[in-house]
Amino acid sequence: MTPRRSGARSPAHPSSLDFPLRIPGVDIPERVHHDEHMALWQIRGSTLVRCGETSVEISEGEVIWLPAGTRHSLEVRANSVLFPLSISVDEIATVLTAITVVPIRNDEKIYFLALHQSQSTVIQPSANIQRQVLSILERRVLAPDDLPLPTSPGAAAVAGALLFNPGDDRRILDWAREVGTSGRSLERAFVAETGLTFGQWRTRSRMHAAARLLRAGSSVVSVTQRVGYEDPSGFARAFRDFYGMSPTAYATPPDRD
Repeated sequence: MTPRRSGARSPAHPSSLDFPLRIPGVDIPERVHHDEHMALWQIRGSTLVRCGETSVEISEGEVIWLPAGTRHSLEVRANSVLFPLSISVDEIATVLTAITVVPIRNDEKIYFLALHQSQSTVIQPSANIQRQVLSILERRVLAPDDLPLPTSPGAAAVAGALLFNPGDDRRILDWAREVGTSGRSLERAFVAETGLTFGQWRTRSRMHAAARLLRAGSSVVSVTQRVGYEDPSGFARAFRDFYGMSPTAYATPPDRD
């Protein structure tokens, strides 16, 4: 049976858009999430977020990051829409350890919608959406790495995608198809323009990301997930090979007398 598609609206039946928007404001009493970070995305209007003695007003197009354990209450203004998104502390690592407000671009909103969909419905893509949302938020506050970057369009696009999501495990042939070239040409571009093979460059990118996450206090298990390794032991071996010490030792600052 073919579903019917409605035709043009009849003037006799105006849509709801012909009436003024009326969404009452909502006050949410103080709460705290110990096992989850919260990313509150302001879709429309504004919200006053109170965190102890700190109050922050977020406006349309902004996301406020609340690290796990942050006590907060909300005053969602009238005619406003706020999407709460959660990120599990144990499942995935982040360098965002302080309350942070981040503006997001129109082309980035699809990632936040996809995360909301995966958390609120049975539609759950196999890709790690949490990882991509975190990358959007983190790159607003992180200083750039000293990682050499390729300059040719195809290799630069691949490098940018891997900096955005270091856990992406696609092979060089997959990336070559993505940017319309051959695996051999892509490999040559990385070697000629960075002095590193594609594999070496990706490993360095992952290790830089892992180092930041560990120093920010993330667990080895959650960093493993974030940077694309299958298990903590494999990640630990790669990290030790690169930095000459275990992830745990790297994350623990030396005692100072």
